[in-house]
Amino acid sequence: LKAKATNANTLNAYRREGERFLLWCLLEKHIPLSSAKISECSDYLTWLQMLGRTDEQMWSQRWLQPQTVWLGPKNIPRDSRDWRPFNCALSFSSRKAASTIVRQLFTFLHKTGYLRFNPFDQISSKVQLLPGEGKPKEFADRSLTKEQWEEIEEYLDKQPDDILKARLKVMLLLGKGLGMRASEMLNARCGWIQIARYGQNEELVIDIVGKGDKERRLPISEAQERIINDYLAYRRRPLLLEEEGRDIPILASLRPGSKGAASEGLSRSGLYLILQKFLEEVAAALHKERPRDSAKLRASSLHWLRHTFAVTSLEVMPVNVVQNALGHASVNTTTKYIAPDQEEILESFKRLEKNQ
Repeated sequence: LKAKATNANTLNAYRREGERFLLWCLLEKHIPLSSAKISECSDYLTWLQMLGRTDEQMWSQRWLQPQTVWLGPKNIPRDSRDWRPFNCALSFSSRKAASTIVRQLFTFLHKTGYLRFNPFDQISSKVQLLPGEGKPKEFADRSLTKEQWEEIEEYLDKQPDDILKARLKVMLLLGKGLGMRASEMLNARCGWIQIARYGQNEELVIDIVGKGDKERRLPISEAQERIINDYLAYRRRPLLLEEEGRDIPILASLRPGSKGAASEGLSRSGLYLILQKFLEEVAAALHKERPRDSAKLRASSLHWLRHTFAVTSLEVMPVNVVQNALGHASVNTTTKYIAPDQEEILESFKRLEKNQ
């Protein structure tokens, strides 16, 4: 974990999947991780497919431990006897992530001499789509249209002017306006925003520290500066560019008595829950008149803000510029937000319908 996990998201994912596989080896196969061979590793991938999707009679014919040993409610404290490693059947993307991480774990153990060979080298890395799952959503599908985004902004504008509204505006700015990841939003400090000189001009910019401690610089408009400063004023914190406010988190919790910079930062769960609750409120307001948009908003999440930034930016910017703005290591990742063939098919079918 210390060698591979470069940020909180990666650390949590590696810890979770490594722990799940270790527990599976101990409880299901009664072996230590070091004794897992090709058959056990292959079985684990099959087990992940079946967990939460199989009736108990069929399950008991194949596996030792009942599914209730593995499945439980969400958000149960680790020290509770009700805690379980899983809370539902894993989706295609979750199974793919689990497979990738466990493979990387075995590669690491092999290269460092803990294992004599890596059994996953002999097992196909392809993860199967199960019946009924369908093709996973493309990046562009997990973004919001211009009209849907306008609905969000209109709903927020109607809310009372208070610190909660000010914080939501900043969240939307960081996610959709600047394309920041959740970890970047949580780590962002007022000192990230500064004045930079470009020739004879000076511009306000934000230096975002992203994955692998890579930095990228994006401009901050006057309107965006005002949104952040309004939020800081509600919190009675120094405004942007004031030296004493450099270490202040841009996003903060509302815990009473939070005075120090280290104590007022927002938690990861807090960030997700605040935005999820807001999107659900917008969806409920649209339910009668615009049920499609309502359903889309209910399915959306925090990371959809970044997806929306990417899709919107690609309409007006070259792909390499958007790559740098998003902090992608490879332009191939950025191009996943472009689906010209699918768009052409859609337009062609619309023309066909008009001619029929």
